[in-house]
Amino acid sequence: MKKATVTIFLCALCTWCLVLPAWGGGMSISSVGAKAKAMGGAFRAIADDWSAAYYNPAGLFYTTENQITFNEVISNHQLKFTPDINYGGYDVGFYEGEIYNRYEVLTNPTLGGYFKLPVGGQDIVAGLAIFQPFDQNLAWQVFHPLNNEATLPGQQIEHNFDAVAINLVSAIELLEDQLSFGISAGVMKSDLTYGGFFLRPNPLDENSAVHSQIAGRPNDLITEWQNSTGKGFSPNLRVGLLYKATPKLNLGLSYAMNSTVTVDGETYLYYYMPDIPSYNTRSDLNRDSIDYILSSGARYMAVADFETEFTLPAQLGAGVAFQVNDRLLLAGDLEYTLWSDFEGYFFNYDFKNDSITPNAVMNDWMTQDMNVPVDWKNTLKGSIGMQYRYSDVVRLRAGYMADQSPFEQGTLNPAFFDPGLKHSFNVGLGLVFENLILDLTTGYTAYPESMESGNTDIDASGGADGITDNMAGTYSGSAFESILQFTIRF
Repeated sequence: MKKATVTIFLCALCTWCLVLPAWGGGMSISSVGAKAKAMGGAFRAIADDWSAAYYNPAGLFYTTENQITFNEVISNHQLKFTPDINYGGYDVGFYEGEIYNRYEVLTNPTLGGYFKLPVGGQDIVAGLAIFQPFDQNLAWQVFHPLNNEATLPGQQIEHNFDAVAINLVSAIELLEDQLSFGISAGVMKSDLTYGGFFLRPNPLDENSAVHSQIAGRPNDLITEWQNSTGKGFSPNLRVGLLYKATPKLNLGLSYAMNSTVTVDGETYLYYYMPDIPSYNTRSDLNRDSIDYILSSGARYMAVADFETEFTLPAQLGAGVAFQVNDRLLLAGDLEYTLWSDFEGYFFNYDFKNDSITPNAVMNDWMTQDMNVPVDWKNTLKGSIGMQYRYSDVVRLRAGYMADQSPFEQGTLNPAFFDPGLKHSFNVGLGLVFENLILDLTTGYTAYPESMESGNTDIDASGGADGITDNMAGTYSGSAFESILQFTIRF
């Protein structure tokens, strides 16, 4: 009977991951905490260390000791993009061949702790946790304007978004030895750096007598590059339930509230005018005219304050954990993320320059707000994991995670790199001593190869703007992550 129960349990966990369609995880992190990461993120029905603040704060009530944990995450993403971009069959300046993202070894220190306290005749667990629910770190060099010899500054595409939550955590028991409730609430600090270029339609009037000379190919598109850096704050709330169905079977449920974030900061903008010597050298040209500016080969620069508001998604999670015997623990999780609430970045500018050029029409064109829209759908993430107590000191762990991509076909671009269903394989080691726990975890994530074709102007809430928002080509990659975690017990 026991063997049949374990077999059914394993089949059910595997089915959860196999039925996932090919879509993905947006800007969510893969997992929080060394123990949970080693088990593929299948932790909602266990939640017995500091990372319960992220997975399911209710789990902390059934811990039997006080703990303080220090956690260091080290990761590296090896991503590849091979552009295949043209506009009506014409090259517009994208590099050829395989292009790799900027090589970086990223680190992310986190920590947490909790204490069990008697309050009003019953025990309450209270603590503090600092963790990162959302993250994106991408930088690319992919392009050079065909109609201007100047080089775009810095990273042509740079998307660095870090959302760090600082939460107070508390858990209480609702039914003795059966049901607990937990809450993790605090503030989330969001830091955003977004740098990118826009190939904007030439603003010259189509009825102009010189339109074919100034705005014909390759001068029908003008390159604008901007880099925006800012920060914002928003509330962060997570709640959970943990139900002990039997002495061996736990069930967990969790909900993370969506969060509207307003980020403000400063933007640097550069505009690269086409260089048309056959026209801009004419002696009869007015240097303040739109004709001259659009053929001058000049680079104009502006500085603006910006504000952008966006919604980070709500998340629903469910988990199950089964203690097969006194040594083997099996677990599985599902997480549903409402990424359709995230529509991208819509930058509203307040320019510091009185004028960028001496021409009013060009000033109006240059000072338009810019959008970085996405058209995402909701995603599902499935995890299975195990822990084997090899001895009183040694814990062996392994886990697998399948993570969908929110991208619709035809909307992918390197600034939000998530080409399809990702597969993550993880192993970990725990060493449990009298007053110290040492956890080591390493993981590998494989991105699928995905082909993106065509040019898509996403019709965002502000309407289509004539700017192509995707980048056609081939996307693939992999990621490596290791976690070192120290826990002090007392």
